[in-house]
Order: sequence, then structure tokens, then C-alpha cells
Amino acid sequence: MLRLLGTTRVRVLLREEQRDGYGPAMPLTDLADVEAFFASLGGGDAMYGWDYIDRPGRLDDWPAEPSLTIDIRPGPASHSLFWFTECWTRGDGTRYCIEGAVDFDSLQIIRADGVPEPVEEFIAAGRRWWDALFGLGGRPPRIQVTTENAPSWRPGRTGATLIGDGRQVTGSF
Repeated sequence: MLRLLGTTRVRVLLREEQRDGYGPAMPLTDLADVEAFFASLGGGDAMYGWDYIDRPGRLDDWPAEPSLTIDIRPGPASHSLFWFTECWTRGDGTRYCIEGAVDFDSLQIIRADGVPEPVEEFIAAGRRWWDALFGLGGRPPRIQVTTENAPSWRPGRTGATLIGDGRQVTGSF
């Protein structure tokens, strides 16, 4: 689990996949709308890659107004986390891309077994994993299997909570 501390802002961009790219931003009112969208899905691809933190270029193709912006506390944050998944609805299989950016000040890593992991070890393990995947040597680190009570923002799991200066937002992102 990545725990983002000192969160200042959450942005979400939902777009329908079209033949020539993605359509315009589809408006979302709040995090409940994001959760309803996730609940409507028939499937989705796993997020992949390693370039998620402090990569502002990941938002270069975003429109000026994303689907949802929630300002949790004023002021800039030290870091940002980019996330995405390509997904599809049940029935007609309409394809979408949902992306997000969370601005925050610091990061904690909690392993699937609930043990905290130093950020430096997490980064080193990630680099080893991707080096091994792309044939650059080494073996990937041991895979952690998520336990039934592991933190999650999905239904039936513990909710995700973003805490700013006195304001708290709970939901999916």
C-alpha cells in the first residue's frame, strides 16, 4: 500500500476510447461518481510501468479541465503520483481510460503483510523488478500476495482516506 501523506489535491480524468485516441473529459461530480464508474466495469487492465511519481509530463495530454478536481488543502505539494487503467463496461464493452494525479508531501509504503517498508527499499525493489522483466539482469523480488484484510479502496475492503489540513476525503481514486 502506498500511503500518501499531506495530500493537497486529487484530479481524475475519465475518457472514452475512440478510434483516433480518447474523447473529451467526462464530468464526475465527486469521488462517489468515481466509485460508481468502477462498480459499472466489466474488466480492466492492470496498471503497469514504473514512472508514477513526480512525472508531470504524464499529464501533458490532459485537457485544461479534467473530469474531477478536489482541492483538499491550499498550497503546493512536494510530490505527485500518477495512476491510470484502461477498462471496459459490462455488456457493450465500451472502453475507457481513467487516470488520476494525487499531489502529496510524503510517502509511506506498507507491505501486503502489514509491515512498513523503507521508501528506498521499495524503489530499489521496483528497479530490480523492471530490470529483470526487460532482461537487464537479476531476478525480480519475491512477489507479495495480498492478504484478505489488506488495505484497499475497492468494495469489501478498507477505504482509502486522504487527509489534508483538517479536511478529510474518503473514497476511490
